[in-house]
Amino acid sequence: MMAVFLTTLVIGLGALAVQLLGGHDAGHDTGGHDADGHDGPLVLLASIRFWAFAFLAFGLVGTLLLWFGFAGKLESAIIATVMGLVAGYVSATIVRRLQGQGTSSNATSRDVIGLVGRVIVPTSTEARGKVRVSVHGSTVDYVASSKEALEADEAVVVEECGDEGELLVSRAPKELGP
Repeated sequence: MMAVFLTTLVIGLGALAVQLLGGHDAGHDTGGHDADGHDGPLVLLASIRFWAFAFLAFGLVGTLLLWFGFAGKLESAIIATVMGLVAGYVSATIVRRLQGQGTSSNATSRDVIGLVGRVIVPTSTEARGKVRVSVHGSTVDYVASSKEALEADEAVVVEECGDEGELLVSRAPKELGP
């Protein structure tokens, strides 16, 4: 039984080393989202991170329990299996949540609220136009409406962003012009 624990410990350490030395792509999870777009417990079983940490914890806990004589073979196997599954689940979940909260250079429509842009297609109270806004280092064109007529090249402030990404803009004070 000790050989099984040591083998999985080495496999877990090797997988962890590949992830750490290979950069973030080497630890890429192959597990995706379920039909609703959420991460479920079963989806994590397809995660490389899950198995790396599960093997590492299983091997380490089992080896230590047998080595120091804290438990017999059967008890060590049960405890090591539970600890491996818990460690795999917790580590894969934490990494996914941290990745979801990371900074991104991709601009979303909501990021433009309060920013100053330029009119590229004039707007009026009856007609929508287009504005160009620089957000997160990217220049993005948006469909826009306003409560006043705005001419091309006027500076505007983004007040609201609709669900479809349409912006509500108003004339920017001269002090805020880009």
